[in-house]
Amino acid sequence: MMTETGQNKGTNKITVCNERACVTTDLNGGAITDFHLEGDRINPLSFAFSKEQMPPNNKAGAPYQGHFLCLGRWGEPSEGEKNAGIPHHGQVANMLWQRDTTTNERTLHMRADSPLEGLQVERTLALDVENALYGVEEKVTNIRSLGRLYNMVQHPTLSSPFLDGATVVACNGTVGFDQSGRTPAEKDPLHWPVGTDENGHSFGLASPGRPYNSVFSFIVDKRAEYGWISAFSPRYRLLLGYLWRRRDYPWIHLWQHWEAGEIRYRGIEFGTAGIHRPFKNILETGMRLFGEKTVEYIDAGETVSRRYLSLLFKTEKDFNGMAPFTIENGGGNIVLNLPSKRIHLKTIFKDFL
Repeated sequence: MMTETGQNKGTNKITVCNERACVTTDLNGGAITDFHLEGDRINPLSFAFSKEQMPPNNKAGAPYQGHFLCLGRWGEPSEGEKNAGIPHHGQVANMLWQRDTTTNERTLHMRADSPLEGLQVERTLALDVENALYGVEEKVTNIRSLGRLYNMVQHPTLSSPFLDGATVVACNGTVGFDQSGRTPAEKDPLHWPVGTDENGHSFGLASPGRPYNSVFSFIVDKRAEYGWISAFSPRYRLLLGYLWRRRDYPWIHLWQHWEAGEIRYRGIEFGTAGIHRPFKNILETGMRLFGEKTVEYIDAGETVSRRYLSLLFKTEKDFNGMAPFTIENGGGNIVLNLPSKRIHLKTIFKDFL
């Protein structure tokens, strides 16, 4: 079933549902703002900034919420770009998207044309028939006559009530660094799941154990065909997960923001970007870190496509949040192995992997 809590009621939200789950997208900013199980209203993507919390160059547009797309850039623009009107994280997360009329009860088609970035994105979101699982394909086209550097980062963000001091994050990240810039990235690298604070003290990143605001970045295991990241709430026995081809998104980013000694926001991000800075600084710092590209290039008129899957499910009582996702891919049959659950990917969902 599809409901429009959107245009008919004065907002821009569209919800698609099956018997197991519902997914809501807000056309204003293009964010996925709600993913919950039927009969269970806990939404891991309840994060939302107010207008006042947004950077000055973003206040005229949509606030950040849920899982939004950073396109064109990841992070802050340069001063010249700010003066030209470029928002943090790119224009598409700040603007109104258009819904395509081919949208149906479990599939949503939408697009955004970013004149400031010179990029167009077309998104297809398809909800599985029987599982709390959806796939997203995003096709990005350079609509300008010049090629350009760009980045593309998926930015799911957790907040209360799903996020608390016991929430566990797991992923197949490997070597990485702290984006604070206190030390050069490759001089004293980190290894997932260990981070360090401003005093150089080590702490675990799987659970938010130390009040320290930063972004930690890790490259996806180079031996793996797929990247994955999950967040588990022991309180609700609820796990949110993402899965994608490593060639699409080779970086994992973990943003943590604390207030008054409590974890307030946690980003479980994945993308092409390796450095959370304007392109000028990326060129000065390095086009590669740990042998991985930190930026992408898209030629004039070129279209690139990237995909990911997202899933949500209740876990067994003894689950600790750390089990990996594995995939069996043979004979045209794809099986996604999750903690205490096996999902056979059917029809279009095979194409997402």
